[in-house]
Amino acid sequence: YDATSGFIAATIGMVGTMLLAHGTDEQKARELRPLLRADRTWCQLFSEPEAGSDLASLTTRAVRDGDHFVVTGQKVWTSYAQYCERAVLLARTNADVPKHRGITAMLVDFTAPGITVRPLQLMTGHSHFNEVFLDEVRVPVADVVGQIDGGWAVARSVLSSEATQVGTTADSGDVHALIELARESGQAGDPRVRQEL
Repeated sequence: YDATSGFIAATIGMVGTMLLAHGTDEQKARELRPLLRADRTWCQLFSEPEAGSDLASLTTRAVRDGDHFVVTGQKVWTSYAQYCERAVLLARTNADVPKHRGITAMLVDFTAPGITVRPLQLMTGHSHFNEVFLDEVRVPVADVVGQIDGGWAVARSVLSSEATQVGTTADSGDVHALIELARESGQAGDPRVRQEL
């Protein structure tokens, strides 16, 4: 349809490969088909105000309460969270071990009570980055990806997929379709349209 898949292709690459490598059979059966069909949109809740380049220093907490974790914390620079229904979350589940070992990865339903998404407006006027606040969000233990306290391996898998995508998708071909659309609609000569292109 000459339409870009946008961030959906990126999340398919990151979430799909993560689930294939670390997900349970139930998680794969439940999540992969809707992911590939874009029936559900995803984001990653990794970076925090004080944990960006040193991701393992994250402070979002997940405390076990029976068959759920109760999650409280803040994430930032989350791309397109305002459009998402699901997320991959990294949270600290054990503060008594070295920081890389006390992190757990889990799948979060964005319709759960306690989640607030606030778009961050950039100087350009765009708002594709967001802050996400989690206030006692209940996440089923069944939605843990990989091992409890073993989420660093899952995070590395997601980040590796992301880096591969960034390095191999410099020109997806979508720009050419967009330029042709501008020509067909008579806007290719508009300086503002040209600048955006």
